[in-house]
Amino acid sequence: MQRSFPSMTPSELNDRMMTGDAVPLSADEWDAVAGDFEVLERHDTLVAGDLLVVATEHGPAAVERPRDDQRVVRLLGNDERVKSFVARRMAEYERMWDGCGCRIDYLS
Repeated sequence: MQRSFPSMTPSELNDRMMTGDAVPLSADEWDAVAGDFEVLERHDTLVAGDLLVVATEHGPAAVERPRDDQRVVRLLGNDERVKSFVARRMAEYERMWDGCGCRIDYLS
């Protein structure tokens, strides 16, 4: 089930990320708060836009684009988890690019 949190402020998004769950947002919701988060890394997935790593109050977080109109934000916490997450995700995207037919569960 898709959950969305309309009109979320940057502070509310930071609080939501602390639950440990991936936080789904519309592209418009992300665009409204994106300027409050410094982009630390940008990775071109070739199939799902850029995978961003942004700075938050609680450490680095990933911002993914499952669809053009949707974003998913998840707290990663530290540099080691960032490296692991980005490597795993980029490998999944590469398999998708190669036509494996796989899908990513962005909310898990």
